[in-house]
Amino acid sequence: MKKERKQTRKMRPFFLVFCEGDTEETYINFLRRQYRLPIKVIPRITGIAISPEIIKRYIQNEQIGRGDKITSFLMYDLDMKEIAQKIEACKGSISIVSNPSVELWFLLHTGEQNAAITTDTCIEKLKKSSPDWLYYQKGSLSEKQKEILWGNRGTASTRAKRLPEGENPSSLVYRLIDKMDSVFRSLYSLFPIP
Repeated sequence: MKKERKQTRKMRPFFLVFCEGDTEETYINFLRRQYRLPIKVIPRITGIAISPEIIKRYIQNEQIGRGDKITSFLMYDLDMKEIAQKIEACKGSISIVSNPSVELWFLLHTGEQNAAITTDTCIEKLKKSSPDWLYYQKGSLSEKQKEILWGNRGTASTRAKRLPEGENPSSLVYRLIDKMDSVFRSLYSLFPIP
């Protein structure tokens, strides 16, 4: 009599992204559709009140099955000093902050940015970078802007990795992109990343 082999259950990844605004939420929802991975956005509910306790509560509420791996990311703008300290206190989460704002991450898809910059100037530069960004508005992304963000994410990651972490300018959003690329490859190894 043959002994049946017990199949080991593969750990399923699940991602929680805590963020502060509509733009971040729109961008993460776009990435979720592109990667086809389980990503849940926790927007504005926490705002700048983010804390380890809040993150722990959300992770406990999302625990789907034994062995599921939940990774939490904190996507905030560092244009407010108090947020950096709050993010630093959340030790179990991956910081994907941008200084001054997420628009810097978008700008890195179109060109280099090495000098300190304000959010308003960042948006102005982004709008001037290409006709596709001319009508950019916080909280929404056109189909053409999404194409640029998807197609140039590797270039933006390379540029962001050369910037000093936490300084102005800097963006750690590449950590999310690297993680998503890695998980996608491990789950769908037969398929190229779209």
